[in-house]
Amino acid sequence: MQISFNFTIFVSKYFEFNQIERNNMAKVCEICGKKPLSGNNISHAHNRTRRRWLPNLQTVRANLNGRSVRIKVCASCLKQGKVVKAV
Repeated sequence: MQISFNFTIFVSKYFEFNQIERNNMAKVCEICGKKPLSGNNISHAHNRTRRRWLPNLQTVRANLNGRSVRIKVCASCLKQGKVVKAV
């Protein structure tokens, strides 16, 4: 007895559902999409080392489609009022 199970369809449907439900990517603002930037630290001797500038993300309970959901939002979106906080 052989059971046919198409794993690729299962995986694609699972990830499609998760992306619709909520963006789970780390260090990304879910409102404006602000991400980490990369560049160099440059010392006085002009030595260069790689570094990252991270966005100021805050975890906020917000109202989305009538539901209370926790999302990661950058401080600039909070200050501009782009997020409606849940009471």
